[in-house]
Amino acid sequence: MMMMTDTILFVLQLLIVAIMNLFIFLFLERMYSPKYENKFVYVAAYFLTTALFIFVDILSEFIGFKLLNFVYAFLCIHILNHLLFKSNYKQTFIYNSVFVLALLVSNILTIAALSVFKDETFINIVQNPNDMIVSNVMYLFIMFFVWFIFVSVLSGGKVSVIKIKQIVLLGSFTIFETFVVDSYNKEVADQGFNIKTIIIIVGFLLLNVFLVHFIEQIIKSSRQKYEYGLVKNQNKIQLDNYIEISKKYEESRKMIHDIKKHLATLNALQNNDDKRAKEYGSLIEKKVDSLFMGFQCSNNILSIIMEQKITAAESEMIKVNTRVEDILFEFVDDLDMTAIFANLWDNAIEANLKVEISKRFINVIIGKVNDFIAISFENSFNGVVKEKIGGLISTKENHEGVGVSIIKASVEKYGGTLSIAYDENIFKVDILIPIQ
Repeated sequence: MMMMTDTILFVLQLLIVAIMNLFIFLFLERMYSPKYENKFVYVAAYFLTTALFIFVDILSEFIGFKLLNFVYAFLCIHILNHLLFKSNYKQTFIYNSVFVLALLVSNILTIAALSVFKDETFINIVQNPNDMIVSNVMYLFIMFFVWFIFVSVLSGGKVSVIKIKQIVLLGSFTIFETFVVDSYNKEVADQGFNIKTIIIIVGFLLLNVFLVHFIEQIIKSSRQKYEYGLVKNQNKIQLDNYIEISKKYEESRKMIHDIKKHLATLNALQNNDDKRAKEYGSLIEKKVDSLFMGFQCSNNILSIIMEQKITAAESEMIKVNTRVEDILFEFVDDLDMTAIFANLWDNAIEANLKVEISKRFINVIIGKVNDFIAISFENSFNGVVKEKIGGLISTKENHEGVGVSIIKASVEKYGGTLSIAYDENIFKVDILIPIQ
């Protein structure tokens, strides 16, 4: 029976190594964009690094230097990140390092938690194969728990209510599974681990695989709903812009059709009344200018958003000042451009509507500062803010700061930062995004 226990423990240790490497790949895949479209590259890299991980684990047991696993995992995640994924290495170095450290420290914490639960010393737990099996089973569940929390926080900028519920569910399930395995271990302590023990462990692992898949589907559905909302918003912005372009096109056709009449009238006035001729010429010039006025830059999405929102703001008697450097934004996805700039404009316009007309204004500055793109939106508001969990701020009654959270998530996706400052009359949002 002791041999079976040792065999189960050995298999579990190998499984832990394989699953830890899997979570490293899943973390990188969720956080960063892949460099290659061929998935075989990533599958081959996973099996190669897992084989090396197993070799390092066996070697560390043989030489009695367990920290070798940490060194390998630390180097592995950074090398994989550099070779297979697109990211800003200066920032991802910290994210990746903390994630690996959390995985490895969790292993120690599971043993410590079990020693407290069983009221035994740490050394006794480590030296008891049955206790180590329970600890390893618990650690398999904890790894997913750690991965889920890191991905939720880093990719979303905050842990939403639905994610908190998922985390509580996973934590409760982990405790329950550990309790069942440990209780059964006590019942068969004299007999050693038999085939029923293996069935229980495998059953829980399969159940956790299903749970992982189920939660992934929830996250995927939530993400698709969010992206659909952005696409719908972007399509509306583009449609409104195209309608405006169509109107100007029709106006230009009429203007061109009547141009000979206007020129003849202008020529007649110049011969008879020079003052009226100048006034008429000025009217023609303004009419022509109105057909071709509009915000234009190299990024088509930004041009459309700026043109539409400037028009919308001015229709509400809001004074708009813009100082925008022509930046291509080629590394920023169109959906993220919409998420950032449409929400910045909508928030600024809505805040102005609560202020008397004479005090309404929006100042927009977009430019390059060293290796960063700096975006600044400054607007008048009524001085009322709503502080939310996670530092998110809304100026709207009964509002959860969704617009700000969307902007923040999109900015942080590219390694950028968002800061908010305000006083009694002015609300300001500053964004810095590293150029990639």
